Amino acid sequence: MTTTPNDFPSGYRPLREHLAWGELPGRSLVLATGRDAVAFVDRFTTASLASLAVGRGTETVFCDARGHVLAIALVLRTADGLEIDAGCSARVSLLDHLEHHHIREQLELHDASDKRATFVVAGPDSSAWLATRLGGAATDPGDHLAGDAGGTAVQEIRSGGFGSAAFLIRTAADDAAAVRRWLLDSGAPLAGPDAIDAVRIEERSPVAADLPEKTLPQELDLPSRAISFTKGCYLGQETVARLDALGHVNRRLSLVACDGCTPPTPGTPLLADGTPAGIITSSCPAPGRAAALGLAIVHRRAAESTARLTIDDRRAWLETDRPAAGGRG
Repeated sequence: MTTTPNDFPSGYRPLREHLAWGELPGRSLVLATGRDAVAFVDRFTTASLASLAVGRGTETVFCDARGHVLAIALVLRTADGLEIDAGCSARVSLLDHLEHHHIREQLELHDASDKRATFVVAGPDSSAWLATRLGGAATDPGDHLAGDAGGTAVQEIRSGGFGSAAFLIRTAADDAAAVRRWLLDSGAPLAGPDAIDAVRIEERSPVAADLPEKTLPQELDLPSRAISFTKGCYLGQETVARLDALGHVNRRLSLVACDGCTPPTPGTPLLADGTPAGIITSSCPAPGRAAALGLAIVHRRAAESTARLTIDDRRAWLETDRPAAGGRG
């Protein structure tokens, strides 16, 4: 078994220690505009959207009628309605899902996924860096500001998923090259896809592959305001409320580590004393460590017992803390 620590992927250390930027292709973005846009979309999300002021936003979950997760999204309140950014977490087309229920409401739904380009700026110094270059930095996840990136209009959005300080920089797809040049000219380090994915996994930020069928909102590591227990009715609410009344769920999205530098193949089971306790859905080498990392929705018996955890006959364990600034190893 390999014991030499993995290399740090390009841009990983700056993401953890200072700041870096990268590109985020393939994101799902739906625009909902019109008089009834906010009230309509609010009927399909776990968070409360009705009270959002323009310029604010929130993480939320879209569920089916049985309360199973369809997508995790960052919903932004704009002067025209809502922007629904599901990143790469949408298991279904949110546009089709919402249109299926759209009957007489006064609103329009548009898929803007191909019309926008998204970059990420993340790291402990990212807030101060953006405040200097764009004239301000949003404070809470979902808060968003208009900015000027060297003459190109951009939207700066406070985000989760890449550490405690992370921002999305969104612009029109036709302006992506100009924003890319602006970021390159700034001298900030570029983080490659492997570094971005490693941080995403370490931060337990799921993509669609990490949301198998019948995943429940409370099984995910979400901020408290992503699930409202006081708002009006929404699709899937009965299941979400029943789980809240029970006080716990039997599974939880977890970060799993195992010996050896080769990441486990997605679909590999996590075993607790030889009994299946979860399935690895995303994986990567552990930066700077002789180990590998993976995400899995893990049964609580594996987290609460002294069972021996294994992946591919390798010793495994649950990572209980997120990396501090500077990473591990």
